[in-house]
Amino acid sequence: MDVLNQLFSTFKVSANIFHNGQYCGSWAINTSGTHYINFHVVSHGNCYLTLPSKKEITKLSQGDIVLFPNDTEHVISGDAYSSSAVNSAQSQDYINGVDATATGLVCGYFSHNHPLVSSITAHLPQAIIIKKQTLSGSPTGLHFLLDALLEESRHANKGSKLIMGRIAEAILAIIFRQHLPIHNGVLAATSHPKLSAAMQAIHSTPNKKWTIELLAQQCFMSRAGFNELFKSVVQQSPMEYVTQWRLGMAYSMLADENVSTLHAALACGYDNESSFSKAFKRVLGVSPGAVRSQKINILAKT
Repeated sequence: MDVLNQLFSTFKVSANIFHNGQYCGSWAINTSGTHYINFHVVSHGNCYLTLPSKKEITKLSQGDIVLFPNDTEHVISGDAYSSSAVNSAQSQDYINGVDATATGLVCGYFSHNHPLVSSITAHLPQAIIIKKQTLSGSPTGLHFLLDALLEESRHANKGSKLIMGRIAEAILAIIFRQHLPIHNGVLAATSHPKLSAAMQAIHSTPNKKWTIELLAQQCFMSRAGFNELFKSVVQQSPMEYVTQWRLGMAYSMLADENVSTLHAALACGYDNESSFSKAFKRVLGVSPGAVRSQKINILAKT
């Protein structure tokens, strides 16, 4: 399994579509504030994106995507210099079909409970804009996903939000693959000529009692040299990364499998349930029991 597959399989990223409609007349919206990765897809028409921090204005057209990896403040409006009050205009649904004079937007965010997500998105730009017209050449997976998302957005069928959410998750994976930096961050460390062995060891055996010395040995480096190099590339200490990876794995086990808290603790390198629970709550902000309870409640209802 490559590292991107490993990361996405443990991230528990879930797309939430909170808006699918069309705006007419004068309007402006700002959907920042979720503390998650949020995004917009222009389903038809045109609009304008403004990043107040940079005072840049970008025209967006049908099929364009804008992704905010770190929940950057932004304004999307119908006019380049809109004076409309932000988030005051109401959108229309598609009950009467597509309004050719309006702008259609699909808006959503990617929720997650993995501590490594913010470590990875910190290396991405404030906004990632993908213009459909620049996707030239032979059709790619991103072409087909975009077309499927746009088609689904115009029909209020049963399960449309669910389907659009799943398509959006696949689009996010492709964007991550294309835009994550190769010189620093987690992905850079996994392909680094000196650090890759340690990263593979952490990912494949999270239950091992890892220390900086043992990880340095994997890379045939001194403790000090390994520690310094790891921090410079990943921008966090080796043991911080080990803890986050372990707890991310534990979260997936508790959320997806009917395992006990003790089982998850032992599988992820903790000696007892108490120390595991304290670390879990400190890093993820929720107790293992609460995560496990959600799984049990779902099973009880089925």
